[in-house]
Amino acid sequence: MQQYTMAEFIVYGLLRSGSIIFFAFGILRRKARFSQRTTFLIFALMNIAWVTGSALTTPLLHKYNLGASVEVLMCVMLFAFMVLAIKDNLGKLLFVFFMLYTVGGLVSLFGKYIEIKWWPEMAYQGYRWTASLTIVIAIALVLTPFGLAIYYDVCAVMGKAGESTVWRYCWLIPATFYLFWLQSMYSMKSTLEYASKLSNSLYMIAINAAAYLIYHMVMRMVIEHNKLLEARAVNQALSVQVTQFKDLRERIVDARRARHDLRHHMAVLETIAEDGDTDALREYIKEFRKDHRLEEPIAYCENTTANAVLTYFSQMAASDSIACDIQFSMPDEVNVDASDIAVLLGNLMENAVQACRSQATGERRIEVRGGMREGGLFALIVDNTADREPEVGKDGRFISTKHDGEGIGTDSVRNIAERYGGVAEYSFEAGMFRASVMMYTSKMDK
Repeated sequence: MQQYTMAEFIVYGLLRSGSIIFFAFGILRRKARFSQRTTFLIFALMNIAWVTGSALTTPLLHKYNLGASVEVLMCVMLFAFMVLAIKDNLGKLLFVFFMLYTVGGLVSLFGKYIEIKWWPEMAYQGYRWTASLTIVIAIALVLTPFGLAIYYDVCAVMGKAGESTVWRYCWLIPATFYLFWLQSMYSMKSTLEYASKLSNSLYMIAINAAAYLIYHMVMRMVIEHNKLLEARAVNQALSVQVTQFKDLRERIVDARRARHDLRHHMAVLETIAEDGDTDALREYIKEFRKDHRLEEPIAYCENTTANAVLTYFSQMAASDSIACDIQFSMPDEVNVDASDIAVLLGNLMENAVQACRSQATGERRIEVRGGMREGGLFALIVDNTADREPEVGKDGRFISTKHDGEGIGTDSVRNIAERYGGVAEYSFEAGMFRASVMMYTSKMDK
């Protein structure tokens, strides 16, 4: 029979849900859709909605034994708030949400056990002041160690690029533990009966500890996967820089050779001019310019990494007789990681060259337009001809033409753009595929 006051219930509810909700805020706030103030207000509203919903449904729980159903509905409501406030991979949000939610259930269970042992009469009267006191103790003993461990692990993987396929499935792990917790808590007629046994609390602590070890392994896997992607980007950047330096050395050798042979070329030109053969003169000049690559720019921009990537892929395009028109500008000092520049330009240029190579008929052409704009905005457009539209999977991701399954190049570009507060878009129209990127060259939280 209810003997608690509404004030006691509200205090208990704010402590129970607030500790988890605002712990989630501390982890996820860097990926907020809105300002920090607005995000904090949304999380505060989450807490109020949880307490209000609990107050309205508690009488029904005891009367109709709907505890599990109401708990699931509350879970869905809280996650909807989280998606509203936080902009990140949906699978990653589900992963964090279920991790914290199951820890919150353990806090409630352990707190109720302490209350039953210390104040048994008040424990069976509902949400008395003793429930609030013991929930604070449970937060200190349970949430603090589990929460801090989760906090450091999750913060290490927030904002990392290239791992979207991992999160698509990994959220099922904490979701399974959530269902296990739900079944354990509500399989009995009374949750108080379940909470009264120390063995049940210790059992749930052991389950949560084992679950955390699995979570930790998953997040370490994501971190290592991201390190491999970063290492590959660095290697790619080094590779194209080496190629650029070799090309520069060849140009220097050509220039020396041309200077040495200049008097011979002048003698030939004088002879042709004396004969008055303008066609032969034009042809000789054309061959000279081609042999010494006078039409090719030595540098596309001041930025070493960007210039190396563009030079590398423009030469690759030229070797396959693909016309490549590049107008690009980026200063040497820019607040974007060199590895991000290499991945961004490298993936788009590689995809463009690959698409042109696979063309069966028609003109093969690549056009690159990019540079800095006012306010630190960087804009890039890479157009390439294509005789068919790229295949798209069920989830909207492009199907790779290099291997079975979905490609990760376009996803990597999109993730980099988002980390710098921008967007990446792809479109196909009239035989031309376009990749466009807009982002700010001031670092966002990674």
